[in-house]
Formats: sequence, C-alpha cells, structure tokens
Amino acid sequence: MFDKQSKKVLGAQAVGKGMDGTIENLKNLELAYSPMHGTAKDVVNVAGLAVENILNGDLEQVPVSKVRELVEADAYIIDVGEANEYEAEHLKGSHNIPLSELRNRMDEISQDIPVYLHCRTGQCSYNVVRILKNNGFGNVINISGSYLSLQNITSIKCQALCRQNIYRVLFIF
Repeated sequence: MFDKQSKKVLGAQAVGKGMDGTIENLKNLELAYSPMHGTAKDVVNVAGLAVENILNGDLEQVPVSKVRELVEADAYIIDVGEANEYEAEHLKGSHNIPLSELRNRMDEISQDIPVYLHCRTGQCSYNVVRILKNNGFGNVINISGSYLSLQNITSIKCQALCRQNIYRVLFIF
C-alpha cells in the first residue's frame, strides 16, 4: 500500500539501514543475493518497480472490486494463467491466453478495445501488461489482486450480507 502524493509506503514491513519507507528505497534496496536461495530482484524490489510503473502512468489498473461490473458488461478479459489453471477456475466469459504462449498469440489480442488482464495472483497479469505495452498495446489494463483477492473479497462481503457468494456467479468451476 502506498500514498501517491508522498510516494510513501503505507502497508509494508521493512527493517534495514537507510530504509526511510519510500518507493525509491524499495526499488533500489540491496538485499543479500544468493542464487541458491533467491532471485536477483527480490519481491521487495519488484514491488517497488511495480508501484513506480503505476505512479509514472506506465501501468493502468482497475481494482478487483470492479470485476463484477466488467463481467456483467461483457468486457474483454484475458486470463493469463496456464490452461490447467483456467480449466480449474476462471472468470465467466474470459479468454485464456497463457503467459507461456503469449508471444505466439499476440495477434489474437485486439488493440481496438480495452483489454483487461488477470490471473490467480496478479503477478503474471502484471508481467503480461508490461510485455504488451512494450509491444505497442496501449489498451491493456491489469486487474489488481485478481482471482484470489476476488474470492476473499466476495466471500467476506457475502458473509456480511448473508447472500450467495458472487464468485459462484462470476466463476465457472
């Protein structure tokens, strides 16, 4: 969680020398890199880079709370999860173009209408948005949080309102 104006991190925990809680710190934070135990860019660095893309206008997102509206409006939604993930559960009316097949299937993606991307956690859809933007697509929008967040949100709301979980309406199992 971050504040757009101050660029301060509001909802992360970090401990370390020189950490004053800004997006710039997250992006450039030096963490102990050991190929056996982690990647060259830690998830903390990736989070900082993702927030920077949002702040710079390089990444357009819609909150997961808007998914119901998108589904009901027949928005063009691409699930970038692998085929087995898509078969297990997916948004009603969504199309499946797995990240692993994206480069060979870009011609299937319209550049004339808004295209919403999602996946189980939001990480792959974020990566696909970046890939498509770098290939000239100006109409791609990430659904932040995506499938797991939607399940959690709808379950909580539905328990509070004592009504049917909307993900049973939005998802095909």
